[in-house]
Amino acid sequence: MAAAEPASGPDGATAAPRATVVVSHLDVTYRVTGAGRPAGDRSALDRLLRRGEPAPGRVKTVEAVKDVSFVAHHGESIGIIGRNGSGKSTLLRAVAGLIPPSGGQVWVAGEPALLGVNAVLMGKLTGERNIYLGCQALGLTKAEIKERFDEIVDFSGIGDAVYMPMSTYSSGMGARLRFAISTAAQPDVLMVDEALATGDADFRARSGERIAQMRENAATVFLVSHSNSTVREICDRALWMEAGELLMDGPAEEVLAAYEATLPKRRKKSAPPEDPTVPGVERWAGRNRWETAAELSRRTHGPGVDTVLLATGADAGTLLTLVPPATRHRWPVLLVQAGVVPEVTRTELARLAPRRVVLVGPAMPEVTAQLVELGIDEVETWEVEDATQASLRAAEEMVDDTPHPPYVLRDSQRRLAVPLVLEAARSGSPLLVLDPDLDDDGVVELLGECVPSGVEAMVAPETMSPELRQRLVGRAVKLDWEPLEKAFVTRSTAADDEGPVETAYVVATTGAVETVLGAAVAALDAGAPFLGVTKDDVPDATVEALRRLRPGRIVVLGDSPSPGVLKALGELVP
Repeated sequence: MAAAEPASGPDGATAAPRATVVVSHLDVTYRVTGAGRPAGDRSALDRLLRRGEPAPGRVKTVEAVKDVSFVAHHGESIGIIGRNGSGKSTLLRAVAGLIPPSGGQVWVAGEPALLGVNAVLMGKLTGERNIYLGCQALGLTKAEIKERFDEIVDFSGIGDAVYMPMSTYSSGMGARLRFAISTAAQPDVLMVDEALATGDADFRARSGERIAQMRENAATVFLVSHSNSTVREICDRALWMEAGELLMDGPAEEVLAAYEATLPKRRKKSAPPEDPTVPGVERWAGRNRWETAAELSRRTHGPGVDTVLLATGADAGTLLTLVPPATRHRWPVLLVQAGVVPEVTRTELARLAPRRVVLVGPAMPEVTAQLVELGIDEVETWEVEDATQASLRAAEEMVDDTPHPPYVLRDSQRRLAVPLVLEAARSGSPLLVLDPDLDDDGVVELLGECVPSGVEAMVAPETMSPELRQRLVGRAVKLDWEPLEKAFVTRSTAADDEGPVETAYVVATTGAVETVLGAAVAALDAGAPFLGVTKDDVPDATVEALRRLRPGRIVVLGDSPSPGVLKALGELVP
């Protein structure tokens, strides 16, 4: 496999976008030996004496990939679709360099990586040892593995079982650990083969978020999936394979529509059960994060807003930083896909009729072009690579005559910091998200540049060295950390607040993006409490707070909890 060189124009300038994968007339052919008794007379003794020699006429040639050519570019996310046996996975493995071509050529810029849940780990070794072996195979150093070890274990959800042999794991535990190991590195070309089908619904949601984050950083992403909805959510381009041939290559929606038209008609499945009607409880949400963002905007903003903030939703840390300025200026926050403005976002933009749209994240010229087509007068881009850059850019939109000290949190703790974000939004303070790779000197220098007076930091103790803690305390910095359940109550409602209140907002804390968007809605409703539940339970701290607050109604934002949780919430409305 050769490395691709950047294409150059006639004047020697590098062409854009840059090609990252070039597949030219690729063929992959297998020789398969059949099993079972061959046609013709052959005795058991004859078969035994000739063991290891293929029976006459039993060797079959299979053309898995036939004359496939395409070019992938930097920043594209490409779905590979088709029926079983169409050559999807074979094509992916050939691009990854795991299968030699029988004909044609493949060029890849950078280091390709195939992400799947079938990575072979060693059952006799502990999960801990397998993490080190697997990550070293991905090119990580021991120091990098040690730094990411806790995050890998937390993401996989296997807890202390990491110190037990993998042979003692359930199939689900093993699959989750393989996925967590596979996504620990950041490849130049990322290839995903049905990895999003791993685990339960909660883990699939988290793995989808992880893939989306990797997609934002990887040069090119390929996804093989039997789920067309997954391809629609993640990919902007699709390749349709059929019997080893490439039938169609184009925009994902167009290719999927053509492919689905060839599928046999299926019986319509019964609609999923609707949320039970619970007096006093409402739910504001959609079927996915794009629909949820549009629904929350519709519920809280009228037409004629000045500005709309657009983000991909792939990075919850960046979204966190947008809540304070969005709340202060009453700007809606909507979501786009990489290179695509979803139809539900288009509809909401048309209703809002904003003067300006701000794109936050990597440069997305395709999205900019689509916004211009929608008649947006002004499209601005905050081109940022991480949440720290996004928070500094967002803070510029909050500058006035009265300096506001920012709230600070470590990027690795962003899922737990929504109550702090809510507090920052209501106080009119910016939020500074510290990059986890920022060293102690970098943290102190950054705070020295942007902190006019003290700062409140919500940082887990293990993410801060003793030296950094001492240096920040010396700068009149208030350090605070509370467990998630307690933080949602003490930071979202005053501990001594008494009811009745008109509305209490509740969010299921399993959905990071939905939780952030919900915080923005609650912050707009000044003084309204914002409380957390899990998918299947109402924590005691939330129950006690709701009993004290006696809300006239409870609004559940985003990800839907179980019917039992909705019923329990209804019992807390007087």
